[in-house]
Amino acid sequence: MFAIYKRELKAYFRSFIGLLFIAVTLFFIGLYYTVYNLLNGYPYFAYTMSSVIFLFMLSVPILSMRILAEEKRSKSDQLILTAPVSVGGIVMGKFLALVTIFLIPTLISCIYPLLMSSYGSVPMGEAYISILGFFLFGVTSIAIGVFISSLTESQVIAAVLSFATLFLGYMMSSICSIISSTGNLLTTVLGCFDMYTPFANLLEGTLNIGSIVYFVSITALALFLTVQSIQKRRYSVSVKNFSFSAYSTGMIAIAVAIVVAANLVIGEMPSSWTAIDLTSEKLYSLTDQTIEFVNNMQEDVTIYAIVNEDSQDTTLGQTLRRYDDLSDHITVEYVDPTVNPRFHTQYTDSAISINSLIVVSDKRNRVIDYSDIYESSFDYSTYTSTTTGYDGEGQITSALDYVLSDDLPKVYMTEGHGEYTLSGSFTDALTKENVEYETINLMDYDAVPEDTACVIINGPQSDFSSDDTEKVISYLESGGKVILITG
Repeated sequence: MFAIYKRELKAYFRSFIGLLFIAVTLFFIGLYYTVYNLLNGYPYFAYTMSSVIFLFMLSVPILSMRILAEEKRSKSDQLILTAPVSVGGIVMGKFLALVTIFLIPTLISCIYPLLMSSYGSVPMGEAYISILGFFLFGVTSIAIGVFISSLTESQVIAAVLSFATLFLGYMMSSICSIISSTGNLLTTVLGCFDMYTPFANLLEGTLNIGSIVYFVSITALALFLTVQSIQKRRYSVSVKNFSFSAYSTGMIAIAVAIVVAANLVIGEMPSSWTAIDLTSEKLYSLTDQTIEFVNNMQEDVTIYAIVNEDSQDTTLGQTLRRYDDLSDHITVEYVDPTVNPRFHTQYTDSAISINSLIVVSDKRNRVIDYSDIYESSFDYSTYTSTTTGYDGEGQITSALDYVLSDDLPKVYMTEGHGEYTLSGSFTDALTKENVEYETINLMDYDAVPEDTACVIINGPQSDFSSDDTEKVISYLESGGKVILITG
């Protein structure tokens, strides 16, 4: 195998195809790195890796088209097949030679996040996970190209078929959405050929074991099929042709079954086992407080996500999967607004945006609008809004507490003395803490209501009457709480 490896590696560099592949790959990585990370100042190297991935549809077919097809055309493959090397060793030698060529620009790209770090804070975990995804996507593409090259004697046909296969793998998620927005048996089958979604999962900052297993298993399957393709040609003139073909078909079926089973098993595992959060802000990890609260839940809650599951916000989707895996009392369901546009009217009269959530229990429900899940700031000099934080866990845990609580604390804010109104950020904080609030004029009551958890007196412009003052003092003496803002 090592001899085959050295032979192929030398051949690619002598023909300049290897050098051209490295140069083109580095050119596009450098181009998008300059645009996204240097000129626009984005600290996320995943933006660059995501933009370069289209290159594989063009470069990999050219790189791999001659690896086996040319030798079949010139009949030089007979020399290799009669050599004291197994077919598996031949395939691995050629495959590893191509991977070595691809590894060179991949390793060079590892320097870019380090260069960015000299200019500011860079999420290194997310950056290198995206490079890992880039490498796995490329290796799988090369394996597919090698397999297709083994099927034909024409380099042109091998290149065209490789391009078509990789293009379909890149676009399969969109193709499935066009076929059915809700999903069916056909989209489930076609989804097995979706190469972009596993790659996208690695761009989110999580070490997604499911994505790694997918790429590794597809690579192994492609190489196994390559061996079977060569074996069939090798024994095509053998008297054992029929029996070997039957054996080969059975082995292919077994190999496909193993790949499918491995991916299904990983897919059924809890996301807390298969997705390691490497984001700098731990976006996909639930806090100990939330975990304790969810584990103590005794009643069932359904979280409706108003979006097609394939089009959901990826960060929010990761958070929802964590909740769903954490407790059997939580069920996450996706409602496609194009299929059921009036579903939300059962719970609110207001319009809600795509990716909003509706948390429902037997007691009550709460709507979490998508705009509340991300925190943002507005620059009035440029009239632009910038996302400053993610509050998915905070909003969902708050909603779960709200729909399950038997009693909700109530806060009263006094009026009638020129008090200031509460700011929107303060009332939002009260809502998030599941505190009900309303205004109260003490003149209309004999005493502060018994259900009061706290009285807020916010900057009164005139004095309280002696009667109102006595009501507040009596409430305090009985153990009540008052927030008094004098300015």
